[in-house]
Amino acid sequence: MKFDGSFFLRLGLAFVFIFVAISAFFNPQAWIGFIPDIGNFITKAYLLFIHDVIGLGLGLWLLSGKKTFYAAIVTCILLAGIILTNLGVFLIVFRDIGLFFAAVALAVMSKNKK
Repeated sequence: MKFDGSFFLRLGLAFVFIFVAISAFFNPQAWIGFIPDIGNFITKAYLLFIHDVIGLGLGLWLLSGKKTFYAAIVTCILLAGIILTNLGVFLIVFRDIGLFFAAVALAVMSKNKK
């Protein structure tokens, strides 16, 4: 295992996604308020569950180091969605912008390794 910049970016991003997923599984009320309303199509609780499953899978994918470029791109897309749907709470979302650019850096670093 190589402990380069890519490893630490993967570790940091994975920690965030895995922590949120586990925390929301055990305490969904602490996280449900961050889920935007999308009408009667799907409940916030179900959307949070879907987000947690995706986040947990993405965190594990990042930790695996397999196809890092694609994991980073999916991370960018997920974080961009979180940012764009929560701009009204910018005092919280500003951290996700930093995570987004960490994912961009990971994508650039892993793309250049090929």
